[in-house]
Amino acid sequence: MDVRWEKQRIDTSQNGRGVHLVAVLVAGPRIEGEIEESFFERLGAIGEHFLRSKARDMRAFHQGLFWTNVDQKLDLLMISPSERKKIESKISETVPRPNPDWALWSVTCIPRYDP
Repeated sequence: MDVRWEKQRIDTSQNGRGVHLVAVLVAGPRIEGEIEESFFERLGAIGEHFLRSKARDMRAFHQGLFWTNVDQKLDLLMISPSERKKIESKISETVPRPNPDWALWSVTCIPRYDP
């Protein structure tokens, strides 16, 4: 199994904010260096601008929403713990998993910015 990233353009974009990164889980036999995609599952999507945002709590909130979707999809797939750990590690290279209190931003909405 491997994780691929797709860019999905959203028609309602303003100022280039209409691009989502979509994590896709792909599984299939390798054939001479190419993957024949016999199975794929969309795990989650996140707006690219949320990954670049300097508002760290807002960024963490959207990363948390992304990871909630990924965790739910991986739970349904019932893959081995070692395979799941590899998949999560690959995804976290692009979308880091936020700290456990990421959801508090939706309650407080106190902006804190990275330098």
